[in-house]
Amino acid sequence: MKYLIDSWGSEIIAISMIAMAGPVAYAQSASDMNAVLFVDSALIQQQTLITEINEALYYSPTLQSQLHVQVIDINPDGHVFNGALDYSYDKSGEWVAKYRPGKLPYLVCLRGDKTTFRQELYQASEIRECVTKG
Repeated sequence: MKYLIDSWGSEIIAISMIAMAGPVAYAQSASDMNAVLFVDSALIQQQTLITEINEALYYSPTLQSQLHVQVIDINPDGHVFNGALDYSYDKSGEWVAKYRPGKLPYLVCLRGDKTTFRQELYQASEIRECVTKG
């Protein structure tokens, strides 16, 4: 009988968590703002920029809730990166072919699948352009 009570209690908790997460998940998908940042981590300046953007996201829950940041590193020998950024390597050139970035580092802002803004990136604070101009 204790097993059934524990199971029932777990189900109630799970339902409560889904009910609480519902509006939050809806609000995030409603904005659907994404930033795709192309970098070459072989360059020290771009490594520094990635670190600064990661820190901005880490220390700003508001920015994190408004914007999903995907970093695409074109350096095939890039190092492992852990942080608030979604970090990937474009070893096959698939991302570059899809978005055709300009001079690196390059920012592409998207709302859903639609590009809203594109520019070269010089400072970490410019990542906010996706939120303001998107």
